[in-house]
Amino acid sequence: MIILFSSFVAFGSEIPDYTQKKLESYKSVCSKYLRTSSDSTLIYANRILSISIEINSKAWESMAYQYMGSYHIRKGHMAVGFDYLMKALSISESLEDWSDVANISNNLGVFYIREHEHERSIYYYNKALIAMETLISESDNITKRQRSNLIAMIFNLGEVYSIIHENDSAEKYLNEAFFESIKHGYKEQEEYVIAIRSRVFFNQNKVELAIKEIIEPIQYFKLKNNLDGYNEYSLWLSEYYLHEKQYGNAKKVALDIYGGKTIDNTKFWKKEASNMLHKIEAEKGNWKIAYKYNKEYHQLGSELDNADIRERIERIKQNYLSEKRLDEISSLKEKNTLSNQLVHQQTRFIYLMVALFVIMIVGIYFLLKFYLGLKKAYANIREKNNEIEAQQEEILAQKDHLQNYVQLLDNKNKQVEAGITYAKRIQSATLPVKSKMESILGDVTLFYQPCGLVSGDFYYCSGKLYKNNERICIVATVDCTGHGVPGAFMSLIGNGILNEIIKVKHIVKPSDILEGLHQRLQTTLSQYEEYGVQDGMDITVACINYSQQNVTVCSAKNSWVYFKDDQLNYVKGDRRNIGGMDLNTSNFRDHEISFANSKISFYFYSDGYQDQLGGEKNKKYMIKNFRNLLSHIVNLSTWEQENILKITHQKWKEKQDEPQTDDILVLGFTVGK
Repeated sequence: MIILFSSFVAFGSEIPDYTQKKLESYKSVCSKYLRTSSDSTLIYANRILSISIEINSKAWESMAYQYMGSYHIRKGHMAVGFDYLMKALSISESLEDWSDVANISNNLGVFYIREHEHERSIYYYNKALIAMETLISESDNITKRQRSNLIAMIFNLGEVYSIIHENDSAEKYLNEAFFESIKHGYKEQEEYVIAIRSRVFFNQNKVELAIKEIIEPIQYFKLKNNLDGYNEYSLWLSEYYLHEKQYGNAKKVALDIYGGKTIDNTKFWKKEASNMLHKIEAEKGNWKIAYKYNKEYHQLGSELDNADIRERIERIKQNYLSEKRLDEISSLKEKNTLSNQLVHQQTRFIYLMVALFVIMIVGIYFLLKFYLGLKKAYANIREKNNEIEAQQEEILAQKDHLQNYVQLLDNKNKQVEAGITYAKRIQSATLPVKSKMESILGDVTLFYQPCGLVSGDFYYCSGKLYKNNERICIVATVDCTGHGVPGAFMSLIGNGILNEIIKVKHIVKPSDILEGLHQRLQTTLSQYEEYGVQDGMDITVACINYSQQNVTVCSAKNSWVYFKDDQLNYVKGDRRNIGGMDLNTSNFRDHEISFANSKISFYFYSDGYQDQLGGEKNKKYMIKNFRNLLSHIVNLSTWEQENILKITHQKWKEKQDEPQTDDILVLGFTVGK
């Protein structure tokens, strides 16, 4: 498991620069001491807390509680750590600080996993994952720290599922975290995943493989002086040796943790090592030694519980002393106010007289200065007039020269506009005519609005096809990398490849179409070569079989929806790219939906509509609002649907006077009764 803590830079612009620098300095020191579970963590965390209360900064107050909670959990003071983390979580949720909500929830998951309350641990790990995904979805740029924390939250879920022996769920999360770690070069996260994966092997009784797997992470965390990682996974290795009855190896590893010979230790880990040594000696039949370690295990547990109680009593005492000091300060302030009022009345008259005298002297000084300045200004004006006349002559000479350049630029601009306009005509010619689509599909809702003259989004319709004496039609919506001229080039390439796959090679199964499009695009753009272009596209493809009365849909990255019996059904696309180098090698999945006895409306779309900036808070429109909009218009005529889609988009962006963010494509059609 991994304990996270926030990486913010500043909270609010109202904090004075000196105070802000002091808080940042304390935060940096806290982070350094927390990695080694040093008691100095609490000293600097309390300094942050005192300043945050003084300047009324809830964000910094939450940060102080996070450091305190993480420190106590590392030291084994679980109850005290839990209290602090819950305080921090409450503050961060009120501020809608999703970064802190994610990190605090993750640390609460660590608390519950150490308390062996695995269901609660899963709840908080999932809460952390949802908060981090919300943060990333609302961010224009994903930072390296955000992506690293997201990976950590994924493999934390894998770890807790491995502990409760739900190996399938564990492997799902661990594989996702492993691929993301390799893809983005996060070595530490990769080692965590390898270590936790060994637990899955152990659960599956592949103990030799588990031992081999966990050695590398232990060596890595020892090298990096990671106390928690090294201790926890060393005890796992001892458990694996014990299972294989390699008592010598098991005891050697456990004694390293027990004695703290290799790395600095804490009471919590010494307690866990005592428990492991008790199990080893009991397995060997050395009951006297086993009893000794078991007794020490319970004794250390009691000491940690007592430490929790002492910490809570100390906090109550500190709160009482703080309130008492505040009362004394308030009384002194009242006395000081009365004294200041008396002094103010006595000195006010003196200040008034002095001020009048100073005003007189200053007035005379400024009158004299004004006269001398006015005299000098007249001389400067005469000199400037001469310079202006010379500059006017030079400007007139340059005017004709600039007009020639303006005319040249205007001609070049017209040539570029003419080229792009002609490119639009070419692209429009490749798109299917709506009336022809309606002659095959029936009513078609089409909202197609490029960001510029040409578009990176396009829609596709194969027309009537026959295969194995069955009448079919292929429909697709495609979102190519980029928009404008580069996106338009990609759309022409994609359209041509789709025609080749469907009409030349007669491939109609959607998953096979996507696989063929992926391979053909990699070849066309030389993506296996160093000089190749790593662009691609997101796509949703549907095969409508009128003979069998079913629709088969497959999607790469794009989500899509369909309405059956007025019930919205939302389907996420496969997490594979079309084009580019992709580590995900899983097969595309087909979704088959029958319309034999019902009327079904399908909507395919790119991400342009939901990503449009605007609204009251100048945020993205978001997929949730888009799905709600489709639910309201699904039973209207196609003309009304297109008009509402257009007006809603226009009003959303005009609230903040935002330009169109991306190409927009929404395609809807209805099949069945």
